[in-house]
Amino acid sequence: MRKIVTLGSLIVLINACNFGSKSEEEQLAQRYCGGCHEMPSPSLLDKKTWKEGVLPKMALRLGMEPAPTMSLDGQLSPDEIIALSQANIYPDAPILSKVEWEKIIKFYLDKAPEKLPDSSKNYPISNDLALFSPKVEVPDVEKLPMVSMLKFDDKAQKLYVGSRTGNIYILNNKFKQIDSISVGSAPSEVHFNNDGSLEALVMGIMDPNDKMTGSMVKFQKSADGKKWDSKTLISNLRRPVNHYFSDVDGDGLEDVMMCEFGFHLGQFSWYKQLSNHTYQAFQLEGIPGARVVHPYDFNRDGKLDYFVLLAQGDEQMTVYYNRGGGRFEKKVLLRFPPVYGSSYAELADINKDGNIDILYTNGDNADYSMILKPYHGVRIFLNDGHLHFKESYFFGLNGAAKAFAEDFDKDGDVDIAAISYFPAKPQEGFVFLENQGNLKFKAKTFAQPRQDKWMLMEKADYDRDGDTDLLLGYLERPPYHHPINQSLRGFWVLENKKQK
Repeated sequence: MRKIVTLGSLIVLINACNFGSKSEEEQLAQRYCGGCHEMPSPSLLDKKTWKEGVLPKMALRLGMEPAPTMSLDGQLSPDEIIALSQANIYPDAPILSKVEWEKIIKFYLDKAPEKLPDSSKNYPISNDLALFSPKVEVPDVEKLPMVSMLKFDDKAQKLYVGSRTGNIYILNNKFKQIDSISVGSAPSEVHFNNDGSLEALVMGIMDPNDKMTGSMVKFQKSADGKKWDSKTLISNLRRPVNHYFSDVDGDGLEDVMMCEFGFHLGQFSWYKQLSNHTYQAFQLEGIPGARVVHPYDFNRDGKLDYFVLLAQGDEQMTVYYNRGGGRFEKKVLLRFPPVYGSSYAELADINKDGNIDILYTNGDNADYSMILKPYHGVRIFLNDGHLHFKESYFFGLNGAAKAFAEDFDKDGDVDIAAISYFPAKPQEGFVFLENQGNLKFKAKTFAQPRQDKWMLMEKADYDRDGDTDLLLGYLERPPYHHPINQSLRGFWVLENKKQK
């Protein structure tokens, strides 16, 4: 419940809705809480969390309370205030009456449970994982574990470790540091070029904000090989987190599909490369939360389409059909309530029927409802062959942050590796779901998990032995409210032992 509709679109919505026999309270909730995203059911949160966490924030979005003047990291900048005002994030005046708002509150508090159910016993995790062997000799690149990016260059056999402190550390496949790049702020993604140069996404400010301080910067080794030269290619980005390079419009120049996560504001856009090698932005989606973009020819017309996970407010998985010449047509594949905490999605033919499926995780718990949620976990949405996706598998995993689908054990079916950043117990930090056939998976982890939460995961055959290894990254967010455990590591290598 993080974004509000304009008054005009709200009136259209109200007139279009057929509320049937719903109570007046539910009708009001549907109008004002379901106008710009999937309406959240009262059952998704407990009474206390609705009352003290979510509903007060919703009051701001409906103009029932004065707009905030502070951001998470301090005072809102003038640019942020102007942008939030123009987007009507916080209306100057209430868009409903006090009586109507009190009825919405009553609806949620009357219908919400006192406590959410604990379903963790339904998803047991055994401690006998032997397929992967943790490597204990991997060195830390900084004192504190503040990894913001992990990216392995298969061609060069180098690992790029981005840090919240504004550095990219370059390690060889023995995980010995061989170089580093100062990028100014936390990097989130990197694209490798054949000439050894790279384009990095730099967030500007990593914590939630709407400042346009992010950028895409090209780094290239100087002629003498002693330093990295830099050139900013795209600036004024709001927390960019993912990009993909492709000749979108077929003019022979490589363009960029860009995910700006932002906070209240953000967007998914494509940046057209012009003949002078500058970029022109074309917005495809003007809402925050663009998390990841994957290219795939969904309609098999020979042109790459783009799958995008939107994970903030209006949580959804969407495909943008490429109609050629830089034109796109949007289709929402799946939509979720704003408390779901969508965190990652990838494409894979999981049941091997020739149709691309979706592997999805939801477990982001850094919001206004920081409680354990039984609907957090790993999901498989199967494609019926007509691009209709149906949930066909769910594994409850508190705080699920990311998952990969691959035949890790080389037995002919697709397994799943998953991580959590908000686990309820250490065993949930890393979980391997071994495919048993017919969408049945056995969950395994190590007898003594190294640490209990992970933000990042990368897959790579770093030792070139024919199987897929995993690299895990950890981010400890400041301010530090407890002494840092010196045993925590910035990243962890899980070596696949199948080929051994």
